[in-house]
Amino acid sequence: KSLQISPDYFRDMKILDCGFGGTGWAVELFCRSKAASVTGIDLNSKWTDRITERVKKYGVPVDLRQGTVLELPFPDNSFDYVHSHGVMHHTTDWKKGVSEMTRVCKPGGKIYLMLYGKFAPVGRVIHFFYRLFGKIIPYRWTAAFVKKFGFYRDHEISLLDAMYVPIEEHLSPKEIETLLTSLHMEDITFFESYKWKNRKFYSSSFMFGKNIQNVVWAKKSSKN
Repeated sequence: KSLQISPDYFRDMKILDCGFGGTGWAVELFCRSKAASVTGIDLNSKWTDRITERVKKYGVPVDLRQGTVLELPFPDNSFDYVHSHGVMHHTTDWKKGVSEMTRVCKPGGKIYLMLYGKFAPVGRVIHFFYRLFGKIIPYRWTAAFVKKFGFYRDHEISLLDAMYVPIEEHLSPKEIETLLTSLHMEDITFFESYKWKNRKFYSSSFMFGKNIQNVVWAKKSSKN
């Protein structure tokens, strides 16, 4: 929805999802959209079989593997569309991860990224205390609280991520655009995040700035 495109856009594409996660929502979206094939890579292998079984009904070839997005095990120019939502900012080298995405993308193909944005000063203070509490409060307590009282009911993973993930980068559009340009990407476009634009708490630019999430896609130049 952020990209304002129909799911039919992905029809007949060879797609890679970098960091498909426990829900596999993007894998299912691409399968439902009748992609030619869907490949996924994620550090955790425990949900691979479950997601693969769930999407069998769509009849699309699916190959989900354990591995790191920083060293993609695919040849150059392999995929029409390379997707990564909320992953690279949790790695030790987000630039290398994005570089790997562009490497395996075919000339003329596109990559999609969602990377956390830089908060406004007030939001940085709030986020600092999130991270601090994550070092003090056991994960199971917070998870139980969220489940019992419905706090952050529809995006609880975001709260738990903010408090407990080991690595979390926050990036400006300029940082992202500069990297993509250096990697010979063109038609670089930033979109408003559909997920956050109508959330009153997070939509405050005073508290969190104007780009709580960087939603961007770009086309790989055919000239290189």
